[in-house]
Amino acid sequence: MKTRRLLYALMATTALGAPSLTPAWAQAQTAPPSADPTQPAPATQGVPTQLDAVTTAAMRSRRPLDDVPATVSVITTENIDRENMQDVRDLVRNEPGVTVGNNPNRAGFQNFVIRGIGGNRVLLMVDGMRTPDFPDSNQGAGTYSREQPDLEDIKRVEIIRGPASALYGSDAIGGVVAYTTKDPGDYFRDGKNVYASAKAAYSGANQQFTESFTGAVRSGNVEFMGIYTRRDGQEYQPAQTTISPNPTTWYNNNFFAKLVIKPTEVDTIRLTGSYNQSGQSTNVLSAVGTFPSLFARVYDEWGQDYTNTYRISAQWEHNAPIGFVDRLSFLAYFNSVYTQADTYTLRGGVTSVVPSNARTSQFYYTQNVTGAELQMHTDREIGGLDNFFTYGLSFSWTTTTRPRNRTQITLATGATTNSVGGELYPNKNFPDTDTVQAGIYVQDEISALGGRLKITPAVRLDYYNMTPNPDKYFWNSTGATLNAVPSATTYVSASPKLGLLYHFNDTYSGYFQYATGFRAPPYDNANFGFTNAASFYQILPNANLKPETANSFEVGFRGKYENGSSWQLTGFYNLYNNFLETTVVGMVGPVTQYQYVNLTNVTIWGIEARGEYRFAPEWAVAGWTAFAQGTDTRTGLPVDSVSPWTTQARIRYGFDKGLVAQLIGTVAAAHTAVSNPTYFQAPAYFNLDATVGYVINDHFKINAGAFNITNAKYWNAPDTIGITPTNPQLDLYAQPGRYFGVNLLAKW
Repeated sequence: MKTRRLLYALMATTALGAPSLTPAWAQAQTAPPSADPTQPAPATQGVPTQLDAVTTAAMRSRRPLDDVPATVSVITTENIDRENMQDVRDLVRNEPGVTVGNNPNRAGFQNFVIRGIGGNRVLLMVDGMRTPDFPDSNQGAGTYSREQPDLEDIKRVEIIRGPASALYGSDAIGGVVAYTTKDPGDYFRDGKNVYASAKAAYSGANQQFTESFTGAVRSGNVEFMGIYTRRDGQEYQPAQTTISPNPTTWYNNNFFAKLVIKPTEVDTIRLTGSYNQSGQSTNVLSAVGTFPSLFARVYDEWGQDYTNTYRISAQWEHNAPIGFVDRLSFLAYFNSVYTQADTYTLRGGVTSVVPSNARTSQFYYTQNVTGAELQMHTDREIGGLDNFFTYGLSFSWTTTTRPRNRTQITLATGATTNSVGGELYPNKNFPDTDTVQAGIYVQDEISALGGRLKITPAVRLDYYNMTPNPDKYFWNSTGATLNAVPSATTYVSASPKLGLLYHFNDTYSGYFQYATGFRAPPYDNANFGFTNAASFYQILPNANLKPETANSFEVGFRGKYENGSSWQLTGFYNLYNNFLETTVVGMVGPVTQYQYVNLTNVTIWGIEARGEYRFAPEWAVAGWTAFAQGTDTRTGLPVDSVSPWTTQARIRYGFDKGLVAQLIGTVAAAHTAVSNPTYFQAPAYFNLDATVGYVINDHFKINAGAFNITNAKYWNAPDTIGITPTNPQLDLYAQPGRYFGVNLLAKW
């Protein structure tokens, strides 16, 4: 037992946050040897495989993918550089069953969609911190996007598919995207205590230029690093389009720093901070025209968007026993996002010849997340079986506000008013809200049958409290006809999970997992209050909403071979209940009343497979396929956010040093499973990419790529939900045409 505890303590250095720039497939080689299958198995059988990649998010401790009863992707710094990933769209470009939504008119990237479930139903985390969310009511605003960390700060991205509330609580109903940032210790080599690098990158998809500078220094038991990244770009250029995208220029400044102190051999303290500042200017041509539904003609529209994001955290790791606790980690953090969207519009009546008024709008969104988490591990032998307990407590307090202001100027007289379009400004569509989330969780990894069988039960108990704070600006939005008042709500939920994994032999294994998901009704769905007298509709708050829930069943089989070849086949069946939708609940005179209610039950099932065959020392073919089908069980109609059947294949030369080249082909079926026959059905497509990387020497490395080589015109199906084939802006939703990318790294 003492030896095993030492191995767990050694593993904890990475499990609790100590990073490494070693490629993920090679990290398993450095794991301590152990006969216990709850530990990462050393790659002694032969060449490391894809299944030896290490995940820390899936089990909240360091595990190779081959030892996890779930489907998880691990994307490393090497992957990001080699495939010229510059944003989150690039990040999931080659991931089965995962997409990132995009609003091409102005907002840009939206949310991750995992197996047909997206939005705030996918939890985003950075170094274990909950990140600010993306209010559902922002979907139609057209000026908001969900903030993501800069990829230059990131060492590893892990994507957990399916419900994960047993370990992560509310909002992990569709999956988890966990970012891990770099450590200064990742850079020191050959006994050196100083490191510096400069990186330049270009992406032709949106004429993006990137410059990044990294420095790290070590003195005794203290390490420090800093990264500054500057990005400048323009609008994306869709393939074969006949219309011009909205002219856009944008910039992004990102500052990242981390201080690591090791006061003792078993203690590590990390202080991490980042600041991201971005701005965007858009000539919104897509908003220009005559719109009878708005009773207006728009002559010109400009948008100016600004976003500031702050992250700061402090983490203490203790890798030695304290009583019954073998090791622990305590994390405290603060995340903040501030967004300001300014819009300037020239308008007139539907039949106007010249504009009659000008509107200026300022929409704001601020969310602060303050949180803490205590995570502990205990290794015990109980009843002759090895048990590895992971357990802890988490707490977060979130404050959210979204004020809106608008002024209209009559051009002929210069008169101004704050009563515009039937709304009185300034206002708030939902009240300022305080949200408190607290949870306690425990997971046990039980090894039996000589280590071949691993049983992993887990459960989490969550407390969720939401307190709205309506003020005069909220009542400005709701109007005098509102007959429902926002009220505080509290939810308590238990989320269990059970995983079974069996190693038939050193080559083949299989697993089964039952997992549950829980998502409390968000602040804007529950308390959205809005009256538009000009258009005769109203949205009422609803304090009686139920949490959304999920039950997921997944079974999989894996094989890995001495030459580095491997494969995985997965089938899943997910049941989602009480999804929130808006529906008509009444009429008050000519005003139609809407309200968010628990209306939809969804079933999504599918099959995913991926594998790699290394047919020669430097050559491999790899690929994946993903098929899913979703049904709204209330209506019997398809779920639009489920992507069509997609398959990817690649041939690769080289693996680590020297030259690495890839040819990647992706085929997708037509998106015919839409809930309304009048919706656009994204056609089938074939896309071809090629990448090449070369390590020139110890100081220089270059990566280049050609993407959408055939200049295919194709759409990411979830981007076009609800759009009709006759929509004049349809081309803007297409993916970028043929473009090239390159990045060059120089380090000392």
